[in-house]
Amino acid sequence: MIKLIVSDLDGTLLDHSKKVTSREQAALKKAKEAGMTLCLASGRMNVEMQQVLEEIGHRAFSVSQNGAFIHLEDGTFLQSQLFQPELAHEIYQLLKEFDLVKLVCSGEANYITHLTPASDDVQSRTFRPFIIKDDIEHALKDDFPVCKFSLFGEIGVLLQVKALMEEKLGDQVELFISDKDCLDIMPLQVSKGSSLLVLMAQLGLQAEEIACIGDSFNDVSMFGITPHSFAMKGAHPDVKLKANYHVESVAEAIHHIFAYNDTLTAQHKGSTQ
Repeated sequence: MIKLIVSDLDGTLLDHSKKVTSREQAALKKAKEAGMTLCLASGRMNVEMQQVLEEIGHRAFSVSQNGAFIHLEDGTFLQSQLFQPELAHEIYQLLKEFDLVKLVCSGEANYITHLTPASDDVQSRTFRPFIIKDDIEHALKDDFPVCKFSLFGEIGVLLQVKALMEEKLGDQVELFISDKDCLDIMPLQVSKGSSLLVLMAQLGLQAEEIACIGDSFNDVSMFGITPHSFAMKGAHPDVKLKANYHVESVAEAIHHIFAYNDTLTAQHKGSTQ
């Protein structure tokens, strides 16, 4: 029986206006009434995810910043995983030569050295404004908390950065193309999937008791955990290959989840008669 629904936000639960449609809200409400719980798993900050939940009047577990932070349904902090300062500084040094929007992400804010038209465009996609910190390079030497580097720009340049990071620091970082114009750099073994395993252990859930829904490469680590993996039909073909089902919406995935649970219930009734 599926007890926990894990959903990505951007490109999955949120529409192009960063809203949860009435169709999705109705599906989430139906799942909640049936006793299922929700976990949001996103590259966004927990504070942004809580804003989404507040707007739709829902509660959920939270795996934020691509797995760097875990919060329980009541908001209780469970776990965080940050870069070591030396590694964060080394990463930033390698990024300096590239013409990209470079965000340095902590638990509750995204920092940038200066604003540009390109960064303004990226900022319009977030719920919280960037914080300007022109001394970020120096701050990284002084235990400035960093859980993620997010880089925005042309995909060709992002792939160059990805190749460089794999060459120089491949055994120390995780790399995800998390959007069509975004590369995320994470601490080693930090992902949505790794943090979901921690949450599952906390809740006492097995792989067959959860369902995961997403659309990007940073969701693939979740897809490998459970047989109930749903990729959005608009996702990259390589992402869809990693999921067992393809859907148009979270509501459609929840429909499949109900059908699966109903089948198990009917089988159980039949075996006890």
